[in-house]
Amino acid sequence: MRSASPRGYGTIPASAPPPSPQSSPAGILSAPRTAALFSRLREQGGSLVASQRPWGQFLDPSALVRPGSSGETFYRIRRNIGYFRSNYAVSLLAALALGLIWQPSSLAASIALAAAWVFLYLARDEPLVLFGRRFEDRTVLGLLCVATFFALVSTDLGSSVFRSIAAGLVLVAIHAVFRVTDDLFLDERQAASGGLVAGMGAPMGPTYVVRMV
Repeated sequence: MRSASPRGYGTIPASAPPPSPQSSPAGILSAPRTAALFSRLREQGGSLVASQRPWGQFLDPSALVRPGSSGETFYRIRRNIGYFRSNYAVSLLAALALGLIWQPSSLAASIALAAAWVFLYLARDEPLVLFGRRFEDRTVLGLLCVATFFALVSTDLGSSVFRSIAAGLVLVAIHAVFRVTDDLFLDERQAASGGLVAGMGAPMGPTYVVRMV
């Protein structure tokens, strides 16, 4: 649209309308949400690393002793999981990573699935628009879940993930059973949350003194 000049020197082009929000690729990626997502992942990873026990203490071969009874076995499992939980989590992640690296096709499929979840669902603020069609979050979530399920069932990705996690869980269970707990010390909050301090927080009953005459 053009408006006429008052002096007759031609026409003055009208200012272009501001671009519509839908003229961009429909907010497939949102920079603030993406930054917040990676910041949250970085914080969680940092807290996981910070809460680890020393690996020398975790992998000390002299501290591996066969339990003497079933009661001692369950006590060790509970105590070691409470004390080495971050180390166990890192060990499971390492077992999963090694299992995927061992099979390049499974690694490529897992990277593709992770990228699809991040770019199509986790890092968006607006509805997804592809080829002029709008997809709501529920539709995108359902499609991603179906694609992930079929990728796990119909390819080697599922078997690689399950084998890696199973192997990691076996190693964690062996360590938790054979690792002695005599040198493991928890603070009061951790011990209370794990139920390792009997009667903590329970009211003390009255004390009676019998006086002998």
